Amino acid sequence: MSTLYLVRHGQASFGTPDYDRLSETGVRQVELLREHLQALDDLPHAVYSGSLKRQRHTARIIAGGDEGAVATLPAFDEYHAGALIRAHAAQTGAALPDPAAGERLDPRAFQRRLEQVGALWAAGELQSPGIESWQDFSGRVADGLAALMAQEGRSRRIVVSTSAGVIGAAVGALLGLAPREAIKLSWSVHNSSVTRIQYDGARTSLLSFNASPHLEHPARRSMLTYR
Repeated sequence: MSTLYLVRHGQASFGTPDYDRLSETGVRQVELLREHLQALDDLPHAVYSGSLKRQRHTARIIAGGDEGAVATLPAFDEYHAGALIRAHAAQTGAALPDPAAGERLDPRAFQRRLEQVGALWAAGELQSPGIESWQDFSGRVADGLAALMAQEGRSRRIVVSTSAGVIGAAVGALLGLAPREAIKLSWSVHNSSVTRIQYDGARTSLLSFNASPHLEHPARRSMLTYR
């Protein structure tokens, strides 16, 4: 059997003009994850990442700083939440503050809007030219995982550094969940958490979802973040 670890990137820089970079907390979260895996003699044989900066930086830390050891696979890129929210705002007139314009964006207000918009998108009720549909997004995630598992074969430990939406779509496909239920899973995924999938040529099983053992010590629980 092989084990595939879906790791959500460390905390990104929410509320800043450049969200797509790890915060100091995000870097430390991932460093602690690598230390945890190393202590268990459970470091991966191969590390993959989506193409976003926060995903690649997370993968590089897990790979011990060796950027050359990380293979980039766009199949594991996150969906474009900002584009969905803007499309919803264009249809409804309900815009959110824009950090790129120096406006403060409240994380709770953003999360409420993301859940509203995400549910509409997953149900096929929010569409806009140039925006990937939920069906296409979840399909590319499932196809990417299948191709990667076939490529890596048996008796391997593999890390994929990705994002919460990808993890929700992957688990949803594995468990046969409806789109609304799959995207709801993504809203509970912690930064730097690990979702483990075990597979061989005949079967694929979910072993754990959204685990953060590297942050369970009482002194570290303040580092558990969603955004």
